[in-house]
Parts: sequence; structure tokens; C-alpha cells
Amino acid sequence: MKRAIPAWAFLALLTATLQQACRRTSEPEFIAATEDMAKHTDSLRMSLDNMDTAAITHMYALFTSERPAIEQRFKDTLSPQEAEILGNYHRAMAVTLPRVMGDRQRLYARLDSTRQRLGNLRHDLDQGLLDKKQQRQAIETEQAWDSTLTNDVERLRADIGQLEKDRLKYRSAIDPLLHP
Repeated sequence: MKRAIPAWAFLALLTATLQQACRRTSEPEFIAATEDMAKHTDSLRMSLDNMDTAAITHMYALFTSERPAIEQRFKDTLSPQEAEILGNYHRAMAVTLPRVMGDRQRLYARLDSTRQRLGNLRHDLDQGLLDKKQQRQAIETEQAWDSTLTNDVERLRADIGQLEKDRLKYRSAIDPLLHP
């Protein structure tokens, strides 16, 4: 018994064959670069996880409780040295600390987004969905983004270190000013 191949089955077979013929090959160097950037992104995320957030949270809690007393002292007559100490401490804790805490959260979101994009790029490379020019352009864009993220994580690390130094520097000088 002979049966004819249904038209839809023939079209599906033809489409699958043509689709394979239209696929592009991906450069192994681009796949390797994508993998390296994915690992580096994961490393940056772990670096953020390992930053001493307990110290930052503790600094913020201390400052929140001290802030009314500091701001009350600003209304008093202060010596230039007292004004400098209170002003520098207040600026570090009221301006820099919240910015650092916000930057950290934004960096988490950017790293998660980057990891997702790299996964999508790897998929597109594996599937041969991009021509060589598009592959190169995508890799260059992700490498630039990787460099920016690396710099931002390092700047955040430096900002946290500076906050810790400021806290140590001004902490002992603040207590006698707040509790005379």
C-alpha cells in the first residue's frame, strides 16, 4: 500500500531543511568571549555579595539615631573645628552612605540584566542567528558593558572603604560633641 505524503508534512520537511541551510556558524572565539564575560559577571556579583554590607547597615542605623542630635548641634554656636567634624561626618553619612547603598542595589540589577543578555547572546550564537558582523558588534558591546560594570564595582568598593575610614576618623570626635 502506497500512501502519498500529505502536503503539510512535505512543507514542514522542506522548511526544516531550508532553515538548517540558512543557519550561520558562530566563531568559537565569540562563544569563548561570551563564556568568559558570563564568568566575570558572576564574579562581580560575588564581589558585591562579599562587600561588608553589615557594616554599611550598621553605619546607617547609627547615623539615623544620631542625626537629630547632630542637626540640633548645627543650630548651636560651634568652633570651626567642631563645625568641620560634624559637617564632614554628616555629609558622609547623609549623602554618601545612602548613595552607596542605592548604587549597590542598582549594580545588582545591572549585573543580573547583563547575565541575562549574555545568556541570550550565547543562545543566538549557538543557533547561528547572527552573521559575523552582528556577532562581532554584540561581543564588542558586551565587552564595553563589562568594562563599565567592573569600574562601577571597583568605585563602589572604594566608596565603601572611604565611608569606613570616615566613620573611624570622625566617630571618636563626634561623641563628645553630641554628649558634652
